[in-house]
Amino acid sequence: MSKGGRPAVEAVIGGLLLTTALLSASPANARSNGTSAGIEDGGVANASNVSWSVMPSEPSGAKPDSGTKPNGDTIGDQVASSPADGVRYVYERVCTANVGDYLDPATCVELDARCTGGEDGILVQWIEVDTSTSPPTETPTGRQDCLYSGQPPEPPAGGDSAGDEPVVITLREFESQPIVAAQIVSQPEHFGLKNAHSNVYAVAEEQQFTFEFEDAQIRLRAWPVSYRWNYGDGTGQTTTTGGTKLDVGAMNTETATSHRYTETGDYNVSLVTYFAGDYSVDGGPWRPVAGEAAVPSDPHLMSIWTSETSLYADNCIENPNGAGC
Repeated sequence: MSKGGRPAVEAVIGGLLLTTALLSASPANARSNGTSAGIEDGGVANASNVSWSVMPSEPSGAKPDSGTKPNGDTIGDQVASSPADGVRYVYERVCTANVGDYLDPATCVELDARCTGGEDGILVQWIEVDTSTSPPTETPTGRQDCLYSGQPPEPPAGGDSAGDEPVVITLREFESQPIVAAQIVSQPEHFGLKNAHSNVYAVAEEQQFTFEFEDAQIRLRAWPVSYRWNYGDGTGQTTTTGGTKLDVGAMNTETATSHRYTETGDYNVSLVTYFAGDYSVDGGPWRPVAGEAAVPSDPHLMSIWTSETSLYADNCIENPNGAGC
């Protein structure tokens, strides 16, 4: 399918289903004080038999105008249209759209945080697929929804999802895959000093799986998006980075994942890495898995010691048995 140049979309829809009142089919009435028709600050109106598509009045390759809602969100101009024969709708994860081989996991965390209607919400955008052309063409609708576990988003009003009975990879199926846990590493290995920054970090990689599910061939990819640390002394933190390795010999250097132990002793550092997932059915487009797979790592032992500094007058070369030698 040819996606062409998709315009940047900054709409934020906190609920699962966007419904809106059809005021007029004319572009002039699709804007009202910088907002999309039917969308008001603090609420969304009801509608029926309306599907959405990007306004065709923009020249090829141009981005649609955007209005500003009173709460600061921006949305692309939209116009109501009746669903056409051969038109279906698919959705994709916003944070992975047009990223190619590069993906900053922190971007997904930041964008998905806009979905506040439930746990582990994923911000998705709807694509209109016209199967009456050869090859089929895809056009961004300018609409975004939030995908939650067990609650697949509804296509734009009046439209149908691509496929009569789509295969859906649930969070449970995602977590059943052999996702390799992150490895916890410390510098120096398994050792730290009291009241000094002990560097611990995680090594986790993107992974892909291929399997059959409901008579379909599934490709699934998983990548780490956040890390929940427990340092074993009653403290912890959640980070969007696994941390970093320090230069050889570097000690007492603060990093995003380092920790200062205030008492000597042995501590087991534990970690849960959260993986986001996308899947493809029979070679089709990538679709997001609703939710994140929580993958625990093996605990990592840290022995925390105290250090003492003393000055001695003896020369250890002349007196190898002297104090401090």
